[in-house]
Amino acid sequence: MSAEQRRESIIKAAIPVFAKKGFAAATTKDLANAAGVSEALLYRHFPSKESLYANIQEQICSSDSSIHDYVNALQPGSESLVKMIYLIFKIVFEVNVTHPLGRSIPRLMIQSLLEDGEFTRSFTEPRFKQMLPHIAESAKAARAAREMVEMPVKDYERLWFPHHLAMSLRLATLPEEEVFDYATEPSERKRNAIWFSLRGMGLTDETIKKYFKPEILEPEIDDVLVRAGMRPRPGISG
Repeated sequence: MSAEQRRESIIKAAIPVFAKKGFAAATTKDLANAAGVSEALLYRHFPSKESLYANIQEQICSSDSSIHDYVNALQPGSESLVKMIYLIFKIVFEVNVTHPLGRSIPRLMIQSLLEDGEFTRSFTEPRFKQMLPHIAESAKAARAAREMVEMPVKDYERLWFPHHLAMSLRLATLPEEEVFDYATEPSERKRNAIWFSLRGMGLTDETIKKYFKPEILEPEIDDVLVRAGMRPRPGISG
């Protein structure tokens, strides 16, 4: 195994350890045992636990420009609001399931929130915070078109509240046995949660019916995520 291959194998083995224990509780012995190497060899590749965690954070949290390009190309208005909220739910509610790291990403986020929050901040900001100007412009256009009702909700909350709902739904799926009995299949639950979010943003029912068409949005957003490397290409497993 080359030095680069060994580094990658250590990173891959360390991710579920940090996801389970958090940064503070995970020891170098835990990390070395998971990677099947000695602590001395671990230190040869990563001089500290901090440097190993920093490499993991950089690898997972870097965001591809495809998502930025897609959002930047949207024309301000109600349709763009629907597409951005759909994109948020796809990233949070589904992509982590198909990602090679599986359940580790949301678990890393939980551990991060229990500590300094830096991992969660680094993961969410490049993917979602850059949407804020487009959310604000689209909300303004939607109100001008009378497709959004006036309500005491800030434009940035129109981004974060749906994101937090999506995250809560995703975290509730981490245990093998579901915590809450929604009495719906995951796909239906996602559709209902998106509708709930769009209505909560202030879009009228008529506007939601006009633009929220999952059969059209699904392949469009999937293509964005494939180009961003967040979903495998059709026909390619794992």
